[in-house]
Amino acid sequence: MNMPKLSKLLLIPLLLVCGLASADSQAELSWSDLGYTSQKLAADHWIARAEKPEALLLKPQQVADSNELLAANDSSVSDWRNWPDSFSTGQIEGKLSALSKRPSRNLYNQQGKLLAASDIDALMSNLNLNAILPSSRQHFGLVTRRSALRTFPSELRAFSAPGDTDIDRFQESALFPGTPVAVLHRSADRKWLFVQSELYTAWVKANSVAVADRSMVSAYMAKTPRLIITGADVRTVFSPDTPEVSDLALDMGISFPVLEQWPITMPVNGQGVLAAHVIELPTRDDEGLLRIVPALVPRSADVRKEFLPVTQENIIRQGFKFLGERYGWGHDYGTRDCSGFVSEVYRSMGITLPRNTSDQAKSLAFDREQFDAALTREQRTERVNQLHIGDLVYIPGHVMMVVGHDAYGPWVIHDSHGTGFLQNGRFHAHPSNGVAITPLLSMSFSAEKTYIDAITAIQHIVPRKQP
Repeated sequence: MNMPKLSKLLLIPLLLVCGLASADSQAELSWSDLGYTSQKLAADHWIARAEKPEALLLKPQQVADSNELLAANDSSVSDWRNWPDSFSTGQIEGKLSALSKRPSRNLYNQQGKLLAASDIDALMSNLNLNAILPSSRQHFGLVTRRSALRTFPSELRAFSAPGDTDIDRFQESALFPGTPVAVLHRSADRKWLFVQSELYTAWVKANSVAVADRSMVSAYMAKTPRLIITGADVRTVFSPDTPEVSDLALDMGISFPVLEQWPITMPVNGQGVLAAHVIELPTRDDEGLLRIVPALVPRSADVRKEFLPVTQENIIRQGFKFLGERYGWGHDYGTRDCSGFVSEVYRSMGITLPRNTSDQAKSLAFDREQFDAALTREQRTERVNQLHIGDLVYIPGHVMMVVGHDAYGPWVIHDSHGTGFLQNGRFHAHPSNGVAITPLLSMSFSAEKTYIDAITAIQHIVPRKQP
């Protein structure tokens, strides 16, 4: 996903709309002629085709070096450990003005009614721009639950057209439990915080952040060992008496301190610990300040004590864990979008990616392969036929991950709102609205323009030439 700033707010990514309206409604798409079989919808099919699926592609130190290079050279990513103790008024104003711009064209609410000028005025007023002050060393915190990051301090949903209610234009991204943030500003109604995380700066509900000083956040983040979430749908154990840590969604790749020496005879939140991992979670006290408490994750959950090794097998398996999940723009609906999808797959192996497709595609922290506009379709096709498992393919507004090749060319897994296919010279629209696997060479925007024509870059997260 390429999350827009508000000046570009209503531009739907090219992938999602280009050519769909011109699809030939008379012709019927043959899925078998595209190469689809039920076997190809299973990770094991692609793993069996890989040459050395279990071979280690990157050592842990190489992963650490990649993350350091990204944080040092990519302006869209910042290591929280390098944040200043205080952000100035000017810095905060600059971040706010870059995000929360007054919409320049019509938007519609959930009921299809035009957002009135008074609605927009209320959003702008709640920014509380006249009360911006420098932050301080005490203005840090930890996220306590999966929470939306918003363009404005409001839950008001905004859409490009009446009835088109799948992509909320005020939804930016999401934060996850245990994420460190710098608290930069508070809304006029006191219900929202303007926060900086390592990958995004936007508005989050105040009741989703436990405020602390920098030293407390540092102490939590430094704790080891940690439990890594490697599954697509992991949750803490339900606890009726401790709702703040009950049934929390834990997204792929995030980690928490694990208390390995917790006494087996000592229950946690009323439940025995023999069949669970005891982790430490951030919660809020009555004043909204940080309080660390124990919580349980079932031993049956898809978790590990270390990041997954970077192998072709793991890249494929992690991607396929999301197959069929609904698309969620900006991590809406408790799911994820295209860039969030590939980020979480690689995050489970300890590799950090920028949040948005535009930043991912242009980052020089990876082995980037530029696709110039002058390249012919034949030259582009030759290049993509050389792609490796795990390579990321970028077109404007979208990213796809290669899972293998067969007689139909390279196949990709991706999280898309919609796509299309070119078959026998006819274009067919397909509103996938979820994670799917597709043959790259057949994908198209229209009868004239294919995805191959639109590729802007390839990111080889595993470098083509190892040092």
